[in-house]
Amino acid sequence: MDLIGANINNLTNLWKIGGRLAGQYIEEKGYCLSIAESGDWPNKLWVNNPLDRQVLADIPNSYINKLALPVWGNDLSKQELVLKTYGFDEELTQVAMSIKLQDTTAHMERIVIQKVTDEQMAKIWSQLFQEAFGYRISADTVKKTMRNIEYFIGRDNKVPVGTAMLFIDKYQIAGIHSMGIIPSQRRKGYAQELLVHMLNIASAKGAKHAILQASKMGKRLYLKAGFQEDFTIKTFIKHEN
Repeated sequence: MDLIGANINNLTNLWKIGGRLAGQYIEEKGYCLSIAESGDWPNKLWVNNPLDRQVLADIPNSYINKLALPVWGNDLSKQELVLKTYGFDEELTQVAMSIKLQDTTAHMERIVIQKVTDEQMAKIWSQLFQEAFGYRISADTVKKTMRNIEYFIGRDNKVPVGTAMLFIDKYQIAGIHSMGIIPSQRRKGYAQELLVHMLNIASAKGAKHAILQASKMGKRLYLKAGFQEDFTIKTFIKHEN
């Protein structure tokens, strides 16, 4: 299986759903963009082929100055140079990772997970996510997309500790996204337990592979769980002068 293609496909389709159901999605010849009506996610602009000067010149400045622009591929360094030449700054580096799912994974008793199913739970999920990640996926976006994307809240003895998002696409690739623990509950092993729950749910739903995009800080957790490193994604932003 082309796990690189599977990772990119899952991630970009997640962004498309966010825009289509909770904002705006636009697809042009050389690029796509997805904007939420409220909040900071997805708010992404991405190109269909490796980015070069001509592709960048064809994108309106109103989009370039507003949205985060992720790039990946074998010529990542060339794309990075083009973006920096045009005044972009690197905002985030992630490692795209994957794992082949097993029928069963270790079961965790401490954390109980709740699937978000209504507006009140969407508000709680949004608040926890902002606390964990420092930016906002609005409750309105969660509410409008929760039939297509599964949102989960992790709790220990009814105390909320973190969030996770699961998106299983039509190819049965399980994308694990937005998995984070709020600052007051970190360094207690909750991230590992939340990950186990996500892998078990994905496997039970028939997915054969799981993918994610890890920060440098989070990569160690996923390597320990058996994930492999596949490629790098770098996200850039252009600050208006």
